[in-house]
Amino acid sequence: MNRKFKMAALSFIIGTLVLLVGNDASNLLAQDKTGSNQATNGEKKKLDGLVVDWLNDFEDCEDWRAMATCPLGDTKIRKYPGKPRPMVNGQPINEKNESGKEFADKTEADENGIQHDNKFILGVKTHFMDRGFDRVEVFPPNEYIIRGKAKEIRVWVLGRKFRHTLYVKLRDYKGKIHKLKIGRLDFWGWREMSVIVPGWLPQSSNYAIMDKNLHFVSFFVESDKFEAPGPFYFYMDQFRVVTDLTEFTGDERIKDNW
Repeated sequence: MNRKFKMAALSFIIGTLVLLVGNDASNLLAQDKTGSNQATNGEKKKLDGLVVDWLNDFEDCEDWRAMATCPLGDTKIRKYPGKPRPMVNGQPINEKNESGKEFADKTEADENGIQHDNKFILGVKTHFMDRGFDRVEVFPPNEYIIRGKAKEIRVWVLGRKFRHTLYVKLRDYKGKIHKLKIGRLDFWGWREMSVIVPGWLPQSSNYAIMDKNLHFVSFFVESDKFEAPGPFYFYMDQFRVVTDLTEFTGDERIKDNW
């Protein structure tokens, strides 16, 4: 009788231990699965298709430089506190077109998962004398290589009601310079300006992955022949390019350039 009682008690203890160990293992497995899911969700996905790629938010633009054809006056750049502030019916609107609200001090995360501060802009000061000829050109510290196949260039500009014209200068893989007209600065206040990159401009190859990206060289403003000569100011912020990365989703380590 004692032997049967001991055997029953031993079986009960062994069963209890098995249940406890099984529950702990299940909990650990669930935690491991949760951790692996979190790690997977935190990984940066490879970009594909049309992407809005930031080239510069002008938060660190002290190393940009400006050159003008006019020898008179003072031509220089300045990192100026501010952000885009478009107005509609006397009320500011933000990046979501909400009336009465200012642009945020920090942008939402872009396709690369990067948030951009929105506290400084790039200011340019120059002097125009020879109407229709004088120009001012604004350079980054080095040319920017545009990823993928550029489709559109966008930039916020603060205009001062002058009819001078803003252009962007690009360099293709053959070294040839292309000048694209963005538009006139004959408006008062902030406006997002853009230009479509034409399809005839040589960029990437359609049959292989090669180093045929466009390079951003500079912005420049040409004086209008009907404007009076004198000092000229303009300001820029949030320089972006809409680019197509579809052709660049293969094995980017192997390129047909040897």
